[in-house]
Amino acid sequence: MSMTDHIRADDLMALDALQRALGDDRVLADAKTRDYYANDIFWQPGIPPLAVVMAQTGEEVAEAVRVAAEHGLSVVPRGGGMSYTKGYLPDRADSVVIDTRKLNRIVEVNADDRYITVEAGCTWESVNAALEGTGLRTGYWGPLSGVNATVGGALSQNSAFFGSALNGTVAEAVLGVTVALPDGRLATTGSGGRKGTKPFTREGGPDLTGLFLGDNGAFGVKVSATLRLWPRPAETGFLSFGFESLNAMAAAQVEMARTRLVAEGFGIDRTKAQHSASVNRISDGLKALGAVATSGKSLLEGVKAAAGVAVAGAGFLKAHNYTLHIVTEAADEDALRKGMATLSAIGRAHGTEIENSVPKVMRAKPFGPVRGMLGLNGERWVPIHAVFPLGDAQRVVDANEAFFAERRPFMERHGIVYSVMSMTVGNEFFLEPAFYWTDEITPLHAASVGAEIVKPWMNRPANPETRNAVAELRRATQELYAGLGGVSWQVARDYPFAEILKPETWSLLQDVKRALDPRGLMNPGSLGLATLSGRGS
Repeated sequence: MSMTDHIRADDLMALDALQRALGDDRVLADAKTRDYYANDIFWQPGIPPLAVVMAQTGEEVAEAVRVAAEHGLSVVPRGGGMSYTKGYLPDRADSVVIDTRKLNRIVEVNADDRYITVEAGCTWESVNAALEGTGLRTGYWGPLSGVNATVGGALSQNSAFFGSALNGTVAEAVLGVTVALPDGRLATTGSGGRKGTKPFTREGGPDLTGLFLGDNGAFGVKVSATLRLWPRPAETGFLSFGFESLNAMAAAQVEMARTRLVAEGFGIDRTKAQHSASVNRISDGLKALGAVATSGKSLLEGVKAAAGVAVAGAGFLKAHNYTLHIVTEAADEDALRKGMATLSAIGRAHGTEIENSVPKVMRAKPFGPVRGMLGLNGERWVPIHAVFPLGDAQRVVDANEAFFAERRPFMERHGIVYSVMSMTVGNEFFLEPAFYWTDEITPLHAASVGAEIVKPWMNRPANPETRNAVAELRRATQELYAGLGGVSWQVARDYPFAEILKPETWSLLQDVKRALDPRGLMNPGSLGLATLSGRGS
């Protein structure tokens, strides 16, 4: 079947206009490509877009948006493809996905003024590589999926991991962004939006930068961003602890967060250790040894650390119901020693100190392959999360434990495996259950994890019944967390949003959308902002 058999004449005219404006090599419209862009990590199958634009400059993004708007096509921004909340999935066939991964240039590293400007398609791995040798780093410096995840995607969805216990989410690191607005204008926020001014500060009038952070692409397509830089701490230490209960681990995490000594840390249950850590770095110890060895201050120190990782392996994780893994940093050895003593005392007051090989390996090679997207034996995986005030952690953990205990028969009936991860992000307690189940492997999983790795599982049949059960379980969890006063990022088209905002707040958001995007063509449906008017308006 050809495209002309199932695509309207005006869509074909729009496609022709895009190809004439940008070139055939920038506009992909074959069936295989369109089907690939109709799925994310969890939600499938979706609606294939009319075309995918592989823009290579901000100007090309702006032109694509302008032409699409001219022809009444909706525009869907896409980053590294690591989303599982329908953030980059079209809600209609007459859509154009703008894939920003080829906007991957480092625009400027300004060590004197402490900022870096990068295009939105840069991965976090490439951002950190660009800063090697400068002695500087962004506060938040990437997610675990940083080999694929892009800066633009993180800004649109919000993100936390490396550096986040101390420095908060990626939003705290942003000084300004350049965005292709729904009418095709390129606008820059922060001081970079002033005439003849460097992009060195976010302040100076209303915080327009914040408008485009966590917007899930509802207000425009990000083409570049400027991030604040800080000195990279000279010393790094690692600690791990085992706990009997999630309550005990959460108590330790909250107490540690209040010391502001943790750079990043995460807690996992035994199930997570079996399904993720054993396949995602630790049991890969032989490959990790070289990275651990070179991460030491001296060759001897590095070799000793590598030997410790090899001896420890990952088996010790299964001896504890829950394990917590901490990275701490300091300006000098004395401060590091004191900080580690403080954190060690807190951890031992609630649990048991154990081998610290997990945080060592993670820091030695922070941006490894995105193997955790699938379980140990190729099970599908999807998480759900929320953040809460630190003081609410125990109440939230109690409610979470009771909720999943009640749903254990439902999960067993559908073959769903539950695990949980927790961490602190600045002054927030972050809780993230995840679900594993057997299902088909999609082309997105194969491309992200690696064709050779997924090869044994490629013939698995689709399992829509269990996938729907997971969706039902996730929705119930979302509602639980919202009822507990939690806040979720990555809203997109997945998390409840309009129904949990105060009416006045929701109407303000709608007003902003109407002002920027009166026809509702920029990622329609994202944030629950439905199309305001359609083609021909």
